[in-house]
Amino acid sequence: MKLKVGVIGCGGIATGRHIPAYINNPNTDLVAVYDSSVEKGEKIEEEYGVKAYKNLSEMLMHPGLEAVSVCTPEMTHRDIVIEALKSGKHVLCEKPMALDSKQAEEMLKVAKKTKRILMISYNQRIYEPHWKAKELLKQDIIGKPIAFRSFLSHGGPEIPYMERTGRSDFFDKNGGNGGVLLSVGCHRIDLIPWMFETQITEIMTFATVLDKKKSNGIPIDNEDTAMLLLKCQNGLSGMLYTSWCVYGCNDRETHIFGTEGVMKLFEDPWSIAVYKKNGEKIFYDLKKWAARGSEGATEIINRFISCVLEKKTPFVTPEEGVQCMKVLDAARRSAKTGTWEKVY
Repeated sequence: MKLKVGVIGCGGIATGRHIPAYINNPNTDLVAVYDSSVEKGEKIEEEYGVKAYKNLSEMLMHPGLEAVSVCTPEMTHRDIVIEALKSGKHVLCEKPMALDSKQAEEMLKVAKKTKRILMISYNQRIYEPHWKAKELLKQDIIGKPIAFRSFLSHGGPEIPYMERTGRSDFFDKNGGNGGVLLSVGCHRIDLIPWMFETQITEIMTFATVLDKKKSNGIPIDNEDTAMLLLKCQNGLSGMLYTSWCVYGCNDRETHIFGTEGVMKLFEDPWSIAVYKKNGEKIFYDLKKWAARGSEGATEIINRFISCVLEKKTPFVTPEEGVQCMKVLDAARRSAKTGTWEKVY
């Protein structure tokens, strides 16, 4: 029997990833959607023949509904996830988990109490260069990792919004959501502990608004660019740069420096290069990943489905989601104080 699933929030993430993933997965039956915009919900109902609800509580009572994706803005995650868990549903929550670690801990507490699966959608763990790099690091291909620098930047969330709507008011209502750190940097804050099997313990942050403005020309409320220095539990240190102000191309490269060489992860054409201290060079061609398009984005949804059906531990646990939020809390404290901040 197929798993009956629903999607909460019918914006770009839902229509571009979650809804197609559920429709194309042979083990799921997409039966319900909800969006605060009735028009968005009705559009999905018309296109896919899925029941669109005007009320979230009613949607969660849909007969046989077992699991939901939460694809709403981050400021709504806590309340929606908690309501879904209390209604007995398993939940895949889009990143970031919440606005801060306090909210995330509330969500974790309810997941434990209800004994429902809560998984956080950090899909970059699944990108082939990342899990391949993790595999190679375990083989000590560059010796002991001692430092890294990682970039995760693009031209901003308002660009696809403008393409869909033709409007330039993306930042007017939300002032930049929680900023680029919360919206984009969270991916790397999750990825680093997973890839290096350690925890981030201290952080120094510079955050600013370089270019993003509201439609009236006033700078957005939260940062569009951030640079972070990180210290990890195992002695590893690194730098993370994340921005909405990289135009013309994305910048998603990561360089890892070890005692026996350097590993470079490239976004285009999805390859890894290893340069050893003895002069040896090794190249891993992962172009097939680029050919598969957005599979990295949708595979996280398939893994959630497997976790629910097979009653497995989530691929990204809520505990890991809470820890990510604690690091982000420390990063934002550091941006205000201008000093190193411990993660707690």
